[in-house]
Amino acid sequence: MHATQTTPKDLATNKSVHILARSLFREMRQQGYTEEQIIGLSTELIHLVNEDLQKRLAAE
Repeated sequence: MHATQTTPKDLATNKSVHILARSLFREMRQQGYTEEQIIGLSTELIHLVNEDLQKRLAAE
């Protein structure tokens, strides 16, 4: 089993993603979206990423 090393770039990216997610969540809540709607959006995003990954794997 290989240990995964986290680089400073990885940390910056993780922090950026966290800030973006938090900002998006706050904005959606301010616009009146419910928790269920935000979960629905999150689920759809995960589904789209999964589809994209599957297509790339199939092309290899």
